[in-house]
Amino acid sequence: MGTPHETLDAQVMRYWEKEAARFDGLAERAGFGWLARGYARRAKRARDMAERARAKEVARGRLPAEA
Repeated sequence: MGTPHETLDAQVMRYWEKEAARFDGLAERAGFGWLARGYARRAKRARDMAERARAKEVARGRLPAEA
């Protein structure tokens, strides 16, 4: 039996993790505080979305639960 296919949740998790990192970078480089706060909020939402997808993968037994 081969390796199991990658689930949509795993792809979504990876996407939102990358987006969170991108928004963090934009927040660091923002010249105005209000703009940086907006990017920081977007990064937090992206991390939340990634965590939801990660929880589904953990429930499936595809990822280890965090200690």
